[in-house]
Amino acid sequence: MAQSKLERFRDSHFPPDDDEAFHRSSERSVLSGGITPVRSGKPPRDGRRSVLGRAYFGLKLIGTLGPLAFLLLSAVAECGPSSSSLLPDVLKASACARRDLTRHVWSIENTLKTVSDRLH
Repeated sequence: MAQSKLERFRDSHFPPDDDEAFHRSSERSVLSGGITPVRSGKPPRDGRRSVLGRAYFGLKLIGTLGPLAFLLLSAVAECGPSSSSLLPDVLKASACARRDLTRHVWSIENTLKTVSDRLH
């Protein structure tokens, strides 16, 4: 198989040393000859997180899912004095604001028609 441009560039600018004990295969650029490549001295990670790593992950999770949970709860929360006392006041207020905003959005077409008719 013919060498690629990158392999030709490597061979022309970085000739291999005579005492190298490995040969590159002609089909793929993998080490052959039974020699394992030298790796960095970093030990392999075992997948466990430190206490600070877990705390940071928990804060990121709360920061991401907190606003979403707030929006979903305010969408299903009841508005008015007869609403559940278990919900915080902020959630009740956001539910009322959402209801009022929705009411105004649905009625804006009629309001604009009325204004347009009065102007003509």
